Amino acid sequence: MDINYPDWLREAVPTEATFRTKLSELRRVESVYGDLDDLFDSDELTSLIEELTYSSEDTRNRRPNPSKLEISGDIRNNLASYKSAVTKYQRFRQDVEREAARPAAQRVEARNAEANGFEQRTLSLEADLQSALRSNISQLEPGLEIADGGSEKKIPSGFIDILARDQSGQHVVIELKAVVARRETLGQIAAYMADIEDEMAHRPRGILIAPDFDPKLTSGARMISGLSLVKYSFTFRFDQVHG
Repeated sequence: MDINYPDWLREAVPTEATFRTKLSELRRVESVYGDLDDLFDSDELTSLIEELTYSSEDTRNRRPNPSKLEISGDIRNNLASYKSAVTKYQRFRQDVEREAARPAAQRVEARNAEANGFEQRTLSLEADLQSALRSNISQLEPGLEIADGGSEKKIPSGFIDILARDQSGQHVVIELKAVVARRETLGQIAAYMADIEDEMAHRPRGILIAPDFDPKLTSGARMISGLSLVKYSFTFRFDQVHG
């Protein structure tokens, strides 16, 4: 458990009694399941939260306690309380990672500006990247063609930056990031791919494009079939007009 969590929790709950209860419950969960930070780094605690879920239907069917915690009394109410404690820790860690991501993104933009050596509008803006890629889609992959009519395709889970079709006729979902792509981007592109599979009745490929990738994203990407990670960079060509 992160040493800063108690301070965060005290601000997040309404009373000192609630603070002590939730901290105690979290410590008991950790004593049974192991280090919570390791579990978060694995899957953001989603598996653990699922294991602590016990519905009213489970109660009606008298299903056994699904967790490793020893429960005496009402299984549903007890597990709901432990689940609440773990969910709060999940939110704390997500807040920490979001805060850490901001300066990382700023450092990437600063390095790009310094390397260019002159003022220019920021080429890393996703809109500029999308426009450039639409005009040169074959540079990403030979035979690739735009398949969305020239604008972002709306689907239930959002808007696809670019929907393309490859040489074999398979759809390709392309997601663009102007800064370091972080782990949560995997959920985004996986949802887009699922929506296209539902609509087109065949599974698409996915291409995630960014200047760099968080190591956790790179590891998780191996679990999504058909997803490729592509780094982009810019080069300049100078043609002398006069002199």
